[in-house]
Amino acid sequence: MSDEKTYAFQSIARSIQDHDIDTLFGLMGDANLFMVDHYVRACGGTFVPVAYEGSAVLMALAYSHVSGRMGVATVTHGPALTNCITALAEGARGNIPMVLLAGDTPVMTPQNLQNIDQRELAKVAGAGFEQVRAPHTASYDIAHAFYRARIEKRPIVLNMPADHMWQEATHEKKVFEVFDNPAYVPEGDNVDAAIGMIASAKRPIILAGGGATSARDQIIRLADRLEAPLATTLKAKGLFNGHPYNIDIFGTLSTPAAYEVIDKCDCVVAFGASLHHFTTDQGKLMKNKRVVQVNESGTEVARNYHPDAALIADAGLTADNIVWWLDEAEIPPSGFTGELDVPALTAHPAGDPAKAKPGFVNFEHALDRLEEILPKDRVLATDGGRFMTEVWCRISAPDAVDGSPSTCGYDRTH
Repeated sequence: MSDEKTYAFQSIARSIQDHDIDTLFGLMGDANLFMVDHYVRACGGTFVPVAYEGSAVLMALAYSHVSGRMGVATVTHGPALTNCITALAEGARGNIPMVLLAGDTPVMTPQNLQNIDQRELAKVAGAGFEQVRAPHTASYDIAHAFYRARIEKRPIVLNMPADHMWQEATHEKKVFEVFDNPAYVPEGDNVDAAIGMIASAKRPIILAGGGATSARDQIIRLADRLEAPLATTLKAKGLFNGHPYNIDIFGTLSTPAAYEVIDKCDCVVAFGASLHHFTTDQGKLMKNKRVVQVNESGTEVARNYHPDAALIADAGLTADNIVWWLDEAEIPPSGFTGELDVPALTAHPAGDPAKAKPGFVNFEHALDRLEEILPKDRVLATDGGRFMTEVWCRISAPDAVDGSPSTCGYDRTH
């Protein structure tokens, strides 16, 4: 512990640095101005300024989602935080960890015109809330906000009263370890039921969502063992690029050929997917099928669709465990991949330029041409809405870990 005296704004900046954060997104105001200045000048950090506060949060969310590191943003108080609500809701619904350092009006001047209940705002958006309780607790409070963001997998708003900033504090480096050991491989009746359904399936499909991208190799091994096609949710689009039996997106964005394959399968084994109504086509694609859902979060299981068997477990470990039991019981492969018309599985109908009236461009054809001419090494970021669906289908991204499609609306697949 250091005895060096410092101001609270300096302690906050150093606490960000203590968590190996080298990039901070934000918009400065009177409640965070000196903290940002110290972070850049004294801590060597990079500050990326924005013109609108919500953009800072979206940048931090994208940084977290693409890099796998913690995204951090900062804004000042009152209207600055209200401008972040939609972006915070996006992060909460997408289960993306990030920390928003939000200034607050001075505690001693509650009549301040910009004074609002910032805790309630964070709660409305689905984000967590932490308060810097006093200047001397700043490093602890920030460390706890970072810890919560990782554990809860959502944005945490850290509230920083402006009148704390120039008060003296003793900085102490605080970084709380996150015990993120993989979830256990389950035993007992649940796993027996799940493996029984998988072993007896004649036409199984393996589905991976955004929560299973790190288990790609193990999931492929299971699919190969079963001779089952591989599919993804939108959020994991591209995860199985290059695999001979990849059918790409599962659900309302499937190609016509892939939709037919899904329709006639008899078992869906879903890893890291919440199975919402876009993925299941409002449940129609799950009719007359056994559904096994594997997710490390119990809150995701049956949130949108009630499976026939569920395992609260790590995707990779569980896939390996299923393969082991299939081998132990000498279960033969299904042979389902032998029925597939592989070239048609990922091919959406070509856009027809003749469908457009004179003076207009057929946007499906335009997207097909963009897919051909744009550099392949890219990140795909889109808005959300009706006319984005063709973009998600026709414009590819290099892989689901470093370049997954991201939407800024609420029709995410997780």
